[in-house]
Amino acid sequence: MDRDMLIKGIREEMQTGEIRKRFFPMMTDFGIRDYSETVHTMGLNYLTAIGRTISGTTAISECPVYPYERTSVNSIYKASNVAETFEGYTTNKEPVVRPDSIWYSTKDNQPLLLSEFERYDKSRLKNKKLEEKIQNLLIAYHQLGGDVPLILFVYWTYPKVTPGDISDYIRIFDDGFTMSNGKRVNGIDGRKTSYLIYHCVASGDKEKLILNQWIKVR
Repeated sequence: MDRDMLIKGIREEMQTGEIRKRFFPMMTDFGIRDYSETVHTMGLNYLTAIGRTISGTTAISECPVYPYERTSVNSIYKASNVAETFEGYTTNKEPVVRPDSIWYSTKDNQPLLLSEFERYDKSRLKNKKLEEKIQNLLIAYHQLGGDVPLILFVYWTYPKVTPGDISDYIRIFDDGFTMSNGKRVNGIDGRKTSYLIYHCVASGDKEKLILNQWIKVR
């Protein structure tokens, strides 16, 4: 699957909203009540729906990532310390990372895209959640062997909420980060992988949010 084709499909949909209008009228017309995880559920399923409309691609919502075995990771990265980095990500080899949406190639079942959809509201707790979502995308990226062409991160805000500078969070994709246990997680391989950032600005109020403005950040 050509990475540029994926990017083109995403860019076009974010701009035109054809899939939103056809399959998610609650996002474009009726409105969504901000209750529990409702907005998050709508957002992640929308991202999954985009993947299902691109030729040669299928998409799964909230799909757990099963880490590569040590030998598999070594064969891809040719560095033993990379495999060692992932020790502690799992317990009894059970997956601990579950991106909001993963797209796969229907031709060879290889992962094509990892995506997260998260709220931003300037609170310290939510900012931490935003950071964790980006870190989880990077963990999933490496657990899938580091050969994923594209990462998509979308954050959404209420009307009149002006996001602060999140560049430090976005840089995690390039620079990596250190886990709480001291293990280092490297950034993406820019030769193989690109990442897109979008800001979804809601309109309306808590009882009837419209999610129809998706702004390209990167």
